[in-house]
Amino acid sequence: MQHQDIRWHQRLNNYTAAFNELDEAVILNRQRQLSKLEEQGLIQAFEYTYELAWNCLKDFYQAQGETGIQGSRDAIRLVFERGLIQEGRPGWPW
Repeated sequence: MQHQDIRWHQRLNNYTAAFNELDEAVILNRQRQLSKLEEQGLIQAFEYTYELAWNCLKDFYQAQGETGIQGSRDAIRLVFERGLIQEGRPGWPW
């Protein structure tokens, strides 16, 4: 159990760093048009941040004993069911 608790904290730190990088890219995109390479980097940063986000949520709930999370859909649905996230559309894009 202790290993799972540490794991989600580490993943949260990684997610926070990735989110901050993504935020910088979005701000830059609002300031000027990105080159094709920069745009590809922005897309890749979004995909990476999304993966870290749902894996962080999965690890968080697994540390609390939840074992039924197989993928991002399961993790996101559980987050809405448990009230960790209250705004948004839990059915989208599923």
